[in-house]
This record gives sequence, structure tokens and C-alpha cells, in this order.
Amino acid sequence: MEKSRRHAYAVLAEPDRLSKTQQKKRRRRKYPNVFFKKELVALFEFIDTPRTMMASFLTFFCALRNSEVCRLQWVDLDLEERRLKVVDGKNHKDGFIPISPLAIPILRKWREMNPTEKYFLPSDNYSTEHYQSCSLLKDYKKCLAKAGLEVPTEKNAAGRQQHQYKFHTLRHSRCTHLLSNGVPVEKVQKFMRHDNLETTMTYTWILDKEMNKMVETVDIGACDTLPENQVPVPQLVQRVNPLEIAQKRLAYGEITIKEYQKITRALGNAF
Repeated sequence: MEKSRRHAYAVLAEPDRLSKTQQKKRRRRKYPNVFFKKELVALFEFIDTPRTMMASFLTFFCALRNSEVCRLQWVDLDLEERRLKVVDGKNHKDGFIPISPLAIPILRKWREMNPTEKYFLPSDNYSTEHYQSCSLLKDYKKCLAKAGLEVPTEKNAAGRQQHQYKFHTLRHSRCTHLLSNGVPVEKVQKFMRHDNLETTMTYTWILDKEMNKMVETVDIGACDTLPENQVPVPQLVQRVNPLEIAQKRLAYGEITIKEYQKITRALGNAF
């Protein structure tokens, strides 16, 4: 195991040793995954441990990183002024983050439950002072699985399975949430503590309302202005009959009778 890990690190350190597929993956421009409303609600419904709940809750509202929320001390939480101080964050930087007024009552209740604790997330053993990052990630992953959100994607260079959603997705989601509600990208950059504006701009591509409006206008709103020889998109959609597609797949031997029957039952329930 240790040998394969060292090999993976060596490959990553020397680009010339990467295969063509691995080189393409490194060149690929990736967009961060985010939780939208449906996924976020599902996740919090299945978080059943208090510390994991509070860690996820504060991480979302303040766009924290895993290590930042685990090391957070109560002395750095000012509930009166509604602000939080990050000490020794990424790249050894400190920073101040505003706390939503919606979160304050919950944080006060949590403090009442832990009146003598030094850290926001107390430890469950005597060997450490606070909730450890590895323990948080382990508990959080269980909640993702319960919520049906442990979606496998690709494997990394070491052969380990990657997943669509992680704990860091909560931070990504807060950034997207602020941008979608009209907060200027420069202010979101400051809130997220991004060094470069380009990093924050990445999230604007996830929910580009102008592009959605463009597609809606072209496909639906402008149908009356199309030339006579051009098929309007709504009519084109109507011509695509899922039942006919299933029948053709059956005729070509792409599916079995049982699969065809299953599809027809599903279509019957859908329509």
C-alpha cells in the first residue's frame, strides 16, 4: 500500500511520467460541485450527530474549510458583533467573516450546551482538545451516504475512488448561494477569502442566468419568428416519443423483453 502511494506521488511530481489520459485530466478545466437546495435539504435531514450538524451548519454559513471549523475556538466567535475570526487559515492567513443573523440563535444554543468548552467542536476523547478533521470527514461521509449523495465519479492517480460531493462542497455552495442572490463578485471574493478574483468567477459559470434566459428565449419565446422551413424546438421535442424509442431498441435487440416491460411501466407512471 505504501509503495503504491509513493509511486502515485512520484507520478504527480513528474508530469512526464503521466499517461496521456492522466495528462488530459490535469489539463481539464474543472468546475466545483455545489449543493443546490434539494441536495442541501436532503443532506441536513440525514445528519444525526450534533457535532457534525454544527460543523456543517457553520461551515456553510461562513464558508469555512474543514481544518478551520475544527480548530475554531469560542474566543474567536463574537456573537454580539456577529463575526468570526479565522486564525491561521489557508496559506497561514487570518481573516474575519460575518455571521448571518439567522445563525446566531443556533450558535447561542450550542454555546449553552457547551458552556465550558474551549473549542467550538469539542473532542469526544481525552487525547485531543477538539474534534479532529479526519473524524469529521468520516462522520460526514456517512451522512452523505444516508442521504443518497455519495456519488462516485473518477479515480485519482493513486487509484482511489473520488466522489461528487465532499465536506468542502458546503463552502462551494455558500459561494454559489451568495452569487445567485445578486451579491457582487468582488464582495463574494472577500467573503470567501480568495486570493484571485478568477477563483470566485469560476462559480459564476455554474448558475449563469443570462445563458438560461438565452436558451429559453430562443427555444420558446421566439418560435413565432422562425422561418417556415425551420422546425420550432417545442415541436421537435414533441416528436421525440420515449415509447417509440423503447420499441425500436427492442426491435434492434438492444434491450430484452423484461427491460422493455420495465421501461413501459416506468413511462406509464411518468405520464
